Amino acid sequence: MKKLLLIFSIVSIVVSCQVLAQQQDHVDSTFLVPLEKSITKAGVTIILAAVVEDSRCPRNITCMWEGKAVVELYVREPGQESQKMTVVFQNQSQSIIARTQHTVFTALRLLPYPGDSGNNTAYQLEVATTKNY
Repeated sequence: MKKLLLIFSIVSIVVSCQVLAQQQDHVDSTFLVPLEKSITKAGVTIILAAVVEDSRCPRNITCMWEGKAVVELYVREPGQESQKMTVVFQNQSQSIIARTQHTVFTALRLLPYPGDSGNNTAYQLEVATTKNY
């Protein structure tokens, strides 16, 4: 009986993983939103208003805490008022910031990452778009 339960559990896990893998969204495109600039894609306007905090641990450095980046955005979806959002990037987190009938907008990361070569460039928000089925 225990063997049957173990086999059933393993089969359930494998099937669940396959279903989740099939449901993963495919990124159609990415774009950058420069600090204090606006970008409009598929009728959605995104403004990276401010970088509130950037305490991310630089690359190739050992830190006790990974740190985080906090940004303020203004997002305006078609037919709606602009909304102020705060997005926290920590532990490689990503946040859906807008959704239209056909497109999902996800905040991927804040660039540049501390310690990247040539990181004297201004902050930019990397955003991905995926088809909304």
